This record gives sequence, C-alpha cells and structure tokens, in this order.
Amino acid sequence: MTLFVNGRGAAAPWCIPLFALLVACGGDDSEASATDVGDSTSATAGEEAPLTYWQDVAPIYYARCVTCHQAGGIAPFRLDDYAAAEPWAAASASAVAARTMPPWLVTDDGSCGSFEGSRALSAEEIDAIEGWAAAGAPEGEPRTDLALPQIEVLADAITYETPSFVPEAEGGDLAAFDEYRCFRVETGLTADRFLTGYSVEPGVAAMIHHVLVVIVDPETPGAGGVKNKDLITALDAESPDRDGWPCFGAAGEGVQPRGIPVSWAPGQGISELPAGTGYRMTKDDWMIVQVHYNLTDDALAGVEDKTAVHVRYADSVEREGHFFLPDDLLNSLATGDPVQLAPGEASVEYSFDFKLADFLPHHGAQTGELLGIFPHMHQYGRKLKVELVEGAAAPRCAADVQRWDFDWQLYYFYQQPLPLTIDSKLRITCNYDTRSAVDPVLPGWGTNNEMCLAGVFIVPDP
Repeated sequence: MTLFVNGRGAAAPWCIPLFALLVACGGDDSEASATDVGDSTSATAGEEAPLTYWQDVAPIYYARCVTCHQAGGIAPFRLDDYAAAEPWAAASASAVAARTMPPWLVTDDGSCGSFEGSRALSAEEIDAIEGWAAAGAPEGEPRTDLALPQIEVLADAITYETPSFVPEAEGGDLAAFDEYRCFRVETGLTADRFLTGYSVEPGVAAMIHHVLVVIVDPETPGAGGVKNKDLITALDAESPDRDGWPCFGAAGEGVQPRGIPVSWAPGQGISELPAGTGYRMTKDDWMIVQVHYNLTDDALAGVEDKTAVHVRYADSVEREGHFFLPDDLLNSLATGDPVQLAPGEASVEYSFDFKLADFLPHHGAQTGELLGIFPHMHQYGRKLKVELVEGAAAPRCAADVQRWDFDWQLYYFYQQPLPLTIDSKLRITCNYDTRSAVDPVLPGWGTNNEMCLAGVFIVPDP
C-alpha cells in the first residue's frame, strides 16, 4: 500500500512542502521556553510594555520553529534572527492564528483525544506573535542566551545508513523539485527483536524532508499477487546505475508493507513508542528506508547525502504493538468495481468501519488499546475523522483533522490510550474537495488518486 507520494513542489512562503509522517518545525522543550513570553522591556508607568521580538517572540520561535527556520534548515526563511524574522511578522501571525504552523493537524483541545508531544501553540503564544506583528514588529533588546536546538541522537541504538547518494529532482508537475528514494538496508538481526525507539540524523538537513522505515515481508504478495521481493527487485532494476529505486509509495509501487514503525521529519528529535510496548521485527524482514529529498534550493544540486537511522531494540517487551493501515477506499481496487469520488464537488464524503473483531482474536485477545493514529489522504483531502463505535452507544471522537495538509503527515500517540473490545469499530470518514477534477477520482497511490487511511498502533491485551 503506497502511502507517501509526491509533494507539491516549490515551497510556499510559509508552509514548505514536507511529509510528514511525523512532527516538524517544532520541539517540546527548550531552555528558551514559552514561559519567557511577556518578559518585555519595561514601559513608562501606566503603559503596557510593547511586545518585542527578543523578549516575547524569539523564545517561542526558538522553542517551536527554528529547528526548520534557521540557516541551513529546510524552511525557506529564518526566524532565529530579528532582521530575518521581521519581514515575515504578518505571515507568521496569520499562520499561527490559523494553526497551520507549527504543523499539528489533529484537534488537540481535549474534545477529541489528547496527544503526546503536541506542537500546537497555546493561546498565549499565538497572542504574543499576533500582538508583536500588530505593533509593527519591534526588535527589543538583543539577547544571546537563546540556543538553537541540537539534533538528538538515540543512545543504545543500532545505526543504519543509506548509501552516499546524490538525489535528482524527478521533474514534472508532481515532483518538480523532489525525489523519493528507497534503499534496502540489512538489519543484522539473528532473532526476533522489538523496536522501541528511534532517531534520525540527516546527512544534509536542508534537503531531507522526511524519512520512513518500512518493514516488508519479502514473501508476502503485493500488487497482482507478485511477491514483495520480486516487486522490489524489479523496481531496483529500473535504475541500475543509481542506488535504490524510486518509491512514491511506502516501499515502492505495489509493495505491501507489514508496518511503518519509523516516521521522521525535521524537528522530531528522539521518538519513543509508548512505555512497555514494542514493534516485533524478525530476522527475515526486509528493512526499507524511504527518503524524501527536496531540491528547491539550487545550491543543493549535485550535493551528496548519507542519512543515518538509529533504532533501539529490546529482546522483549511487556506488550507487543501492531501497526495497521486500514483503507477500504484503496481496497476497493481489488473488487474490480472501485469506489469513484464524484468530480467537481466542494465536499465528497467516504466512510467505512475497521472492525477489531477482524484483528484481536487472531492475537488471542478480546480487548486491547489504541495507542496511536496516523491520518492519511492525498491532495483532494480536506478533513478526516476517526470515531470509536461501541455497539449502540454514540460514537466517541478519537481523532479529528479539520485542515488536512498533504505536506505535513504525522503519527500521533495518545496521552491516554483508548480502550478497545472485540466489538469495537473505528469509523473512518474522509472528506474531499474534487472541484479541480474533471473525471471521477479513483483510489490509488498517485497524488491524482485518493486514499482514506487512518493508520493505527494497537496493543492487544494479554
């Protein structure tokens, strides 16, 4: 099942194209924390101190944004310096007010699940950036105590590396500045182990827009009933003079992944699966590393990259988790009568149920927990909602994306897992805007096709 296809090409002024299975342009903690907001220089008695860049806004930017928005970062402009940030004050205020930046697509106000590591800005932080812009973006007193965030590397991990590789933009309308490339790396595993955490070190940070690790059972049939190993071999043979193969899908077109336990984008830092859980990998699994290279900057042409993925394993875990990729829209292709989304409509809806009865009994369980969720559509997508349905009870909101953005795709882990039973269903509803389509939109792997997927990380109870 192909998940990640081409981005939109050239970067817009504020929202740069990026995947993002994962968090970007943000961080959880920093010495320059948002608690510094409001520490403006003193004003005349009886007057409110003006909001300034250095005293009020820079601490927010350093804590939330400058992982991307710094010299050499993947963002198209800097926010770590007043002279660079001031021209973007109005655009910054608009983006944070609309909650398109920092990227955090799910509703996270407690009405529909609460998630770990939220990059969503607080109302106070948004007010500070808006107030600064409205005041004419004054500089304030320069300071030197704000530190740029450093790339975090997972300790006690095995390091896997991509080959030294010079990416080349695919070109065309869908990938004018981008190349998606997959590389198989040897795991070195001699027995089953459990992935419990990971981090990524991009070789050339300015060109790396996302990294996935896709686990493939080589013997599992993919498209057309052809085994995954044979599909990958054929894809690899298409460009014998270059390492890897093109993959506008998880591990390449038609390849059926078993799971995607590693999803990374700039700013993510170290990622940990929920405590006590792990994802099983066998010695026979193939590990495929997908890298999305973006070459919007002409200076990156001909530059060689070598990216490292650090994976921590455990010999055993308390609870084994499973990644699933339910998508009945895509699955309709196999019926010979695929679902067709009507063209020319501002709102087209598709919904289906993922039944836990089809999963839990196979693992000897009657109950379990939903620990994480990964919303995914393509470029017609507008909204995606996941509801937990228990019998005749009213559906409970599990995840809600009100402004889908194909370029920012993240895996969200719950602060409090949602309990599941054998009778539970996850109702997945996708909404599309097909006004730009002349013909019916079919399910598929390309950006001109659509998907309605909510990847889930589920842990069965013992």
